[in-house]
Amino acid sequence: MNVRTSTALSRLALVCGVLVAWPAFAPAALAQEGRAPAAARPARGARGSISGRVVGEGGEPLAQVTVFVTPRGSVRQPSRPRVVVSDDGGNFVAPGLEPGVYHVGVSAPGYVPDPEQLSAVEAYRPGDFVVMRMLRGGVVTGVVTDAAGAPLAALSVRAFRVRDHEGRPAASSWNFSNEDQTDDRGVYRIYGLPPGTYVVAAGGGAQRWGYVSPYDGNAPTFYPSGTRDTAAEVSVRAGQETAGVDIRYRDERGHRVTGTLAPTGAAAAGEPGEGASVVLNYAGSGVPAAHAWVGAQDVNRSFSFEGVADGDYEVLASMQTRDGVSASSASQRVSVRGADVTGLRLTLAPLASVSGTVSAEAAPEAVRALAECKGRAAAPLLQETLVIARGDPKAAGTPAQPPRRGPQVREASPDEAGEFTLRHLEAGAYRLGARPLDENFYVRSIQPPPAAGRAAAGAMLQVVGGQRLAGLSIRLAAGAASAAGSVAAEPGAPPFAALRVYLVPAERERAEDTLRYAEATPTPAGSFAFRNLAPGRYLLVVRATDAAEARPRPPFWDADARAALRREAAAAGLTLDLQPCQRAADLTLRYPVSKEKP
Repeated sequence: MNVRTSTALSRLALVCGVLVAWPAFAPAALAQEGRAPAAARPARGARGSISGRVVGEGGEPLAQVTVFVTPRGSVRQPSRPRVVVSDDGGNFVAPGLEPGVYHVGVSAPGYVPDPEQLSAVEAYRPGDFVVMRMLRGGVVTGVVTDAAGAPLAALSVRAFRVRDHEGRPAASSWNFSNEDQTDDRGVYRIYGLPPGTYVVAAGGGAQRWGYVSPYDGNAPTFYPSGTRDTAAEVSVRAGQETAGVDIRYRDERGHRVTGTLAPTGAAAAGEPGEGASVVLNYAGSGVPAAHAWVGAQDVNRSFSFEGVADGDYEVLASMQTRDGVSASSASQRVSVRGADVTGLRLTLAPLASVSGTVSAEAAPEAVRALAECKGRAAAPLLQETLVIARGDPKAAGTPAQPPRRGPQVREASPDEAGEFTLRHLEAGAYRLGARPLDENFYVRSIQPPPAAGRAAAGAMLQVVGGQRLAGLSIRLAAGAASAAGSVAAEPGAPPFAALRVYLVPAERERAEDTLRYAEATPTPAGSFAFRNLAPGRYLLVVRATDAAEARPRPPFWDADARAALRREAAAAGLTLDLQPCQRAADLTLRYPVSKEKP
């Protein structure tokens, strides 16, 4: 099937949608496809290629799909994607890639990446082969009319995703589609929507840069004819058209929300930047109401939102200077009640960074002599390790913050010497993790920087704004094991997407070491896989997650929840002894749990 290349805006929307997903920590819980055999790897340290195939829902090849291969967490800032296009057989090759960790994204008009594949947030290295699945996007269409029923032309209409295909709150506030504009009949048609639940709004200012609408000063009207608080939700399914989403436009003038930015640190010293983005979000909903751009040369540093309806909002700003030092403001609550809101002042403060090193130790001679370990790599390419800092706003002692776009995730991959820097960290608590792409290695230890404000078991640290921490140490070790299998769910059980498989260390001395815990989400077929596991004795258990959370917080992050998980896993009686380099497969876990051995 031939799919024409998409516009730059739709590419950006899809790529951003991919990147906001949450990565897994080591031990890695990964899909089983996408790994190339050792013979396909480039020579050690040499440039290589990531190749693959783009297919549709039925496995048919998709041609002329734009493929983005982007470094993840590269020490070379900024990271620019390698862009290639699939051929008539759906095949693509991205050549000349340096050793490192890469993200692969796809974009085609009318299509969306398979959300089940996105949930794995797979990472790749040169030599890998990946099959990228795409589905036909959903469509929302309807007519916009005025109070008398006459059609309105040239009116901007947008669809905002508020829950994903699993019914969980959307993880990103930027879940709006390419907006459409009504034609002379008042008809709009928004296509290429990922499956999920949406609200649809007409007017209120176009989201396309440089576009001016005669309705920009009006407050948006949400389907069927109300405000964001009274908006009716629209269910969107992949490949299906949802018609009759007709909007009776209210034609009400909105209000202005204005203010200025007050930079601090490097920005306050007059250092040139790339400008600042200011976002106005509906309070607590994850839906953007408006955004503004403050140029680097704007001496007044002022911003203005037009056509804002009565309601409660949160406004925040972020910027980046040319040397890569980022800054952001705290989220500020704004209430609009029948009048303009002026005089807001957002203070931009430099963000923090954490630097450190990744090192690897060879396996003891006794381990290298094992039959399972013979022929395996003696040392990893350090560049093929993903270091991750995942924000934990619920950590004990962390001040409550207004909702933003969900917890932060920051990534870094080291250079050939093992050195890396995690940049752009807002103040707060972070859980540290690492993920070697070479499945022969596991994370032995993570030691936070000596100057960290607080470190706890499981490699957690607290950072404050503008802090520059150094000395984070991550040690990898050879002899990693892996485990794979499937979940057998009884009738009436939640869907696999709502279940989690937990791997829990059985040794009492490892009970507080959260690096030895792991979780995996079963695929739609019920399969799961863990890689990069430290050898040892483990317990396994399957649990249902909280459907109200967009990205459920791992239960083993807190001492009490960790203890409860261990008791539940021990009661299930499913144990697994993993020897160095062992590849355990064909495990069967049941939900609800039974006491059968895997």
